[in-house]
Amino acid sequence: MNWPGASAVSQGLLYAAVALVGVHLLFLLVLLGVAMLRAGTLRARSAAAAEIRPVLHAALVEFLAGGQDDTVFRRYIGTHPAHIAESILLFQTTVRGSARDRMCALALELGLVQQWCEAGRSRDVVHRRAALGNLAFACVYEPCRRVASELLLEALKDGDEEVRLSACRGVLLAEGADQIKRLFELAMQPNLLTRIVLAEDLRRHALVLAAGPVRAALRSGEARRERAALEILVAWERAIPLDDLREFLEHRDRDIRVLAFHLASFVSVNFDSRLALVRSLHDADAGIRGLAIVAVGRQKMTEAIPELALCLRREGLQQARQAASALADMPPQGWRTLEELSTNPNPVTALAAGEALARARTEA
Repeated sequence: MNWPGASAVSQGLLYAAVALVGVHLLFLLVLLGVAMLRAGTLRARSAAAAEIRPVLHAALVEFLAGGQDDTVFRRYIGTHPAHIAESILLFQTTVRGSARDRMCALALELGLVQQWCEAGRSRDVVHRRAALGNLAFACVYEPCRRVASELLLEALKDGDEEVRLSACRGVLLAEGADQIKRLFELAMQPNLLTRIVLAEDLRRHALVLAAGPVRAALRSGEARRERAALEILVAWERAIPLDDLREFLEHRDRDIRVLAFHLASFVSVNFDSRLALVRSLHDADAGIRGLAIVAVGRQKMTEAIPELALCLRREGLQQARQAASALADMPPQGWRTLEELSTNPNPVTALAAGEALARARTEA
């Protein structure tokens, strides 16, 4: 290529580069303009929200106190639905009873519950989470449950854990026997977070569940289901009736044994289970012995006083103190045993017995 031709090509490339840079600069200016416009819009919304929130808050307080005037909410529902919903949800943890029903009824009348149902079917998981969380609160009011019931049942199968948990809470408010059993089965699944959250929500249904689903899970013969059921029972901390706990106190799975000993501290135990607790005071596993000492003390098993005295003489300071505390809860026999052991030549035994006896006499 001769020099004039090369010069023309170079000039063309230069023009193309300048044009490309110009296009990029124009694109950046457009982006900057859009960002400035959005920032201005957000500032305007924030300013409007700052003005309207106190008005909504005051109107909602008056409404919850028994007022009938809802004109403020109807005036702004078309332009500020999100702010009205936010104001309502701010009170969800502070109101109960009829006031909460009035607040949920207001959300239903303003169409917010219907909006949450629509958002609950969104492909955006953030929108679904927010919507189901709101519905879980609103469904304490039975008319709201009728509107959202179908969505809540669908959301139990959602791929997002947080959405499923909110749906579970909403369904649980219906308090139907079938729904409660279904949620118990969800709590039995491997996900630990689901079990922790649902165990707390299912606590008030403990007696009903213990008579059916819990008993079936404990008799399933599957270690995973047995462990999950015991974890839920321990979380409830309720003195519920159970069949023989002995098989779990002596289970081959140590995790199941640990849960059973925790459970034995606050449920009634039959004769065979009491014998298993006493035998466990001599277990080769020091951790199991410690749990057995605590359970025996909580059950106030006076027949185990000789074994507790032996634990007090042979164990280290921590478990000796546990045994001494158990004896202190069983007057008068336990106190007499502590008096004898407080003069024991073993310094650990004497210290633990003396401390527990002094504390028991002070608290008596």
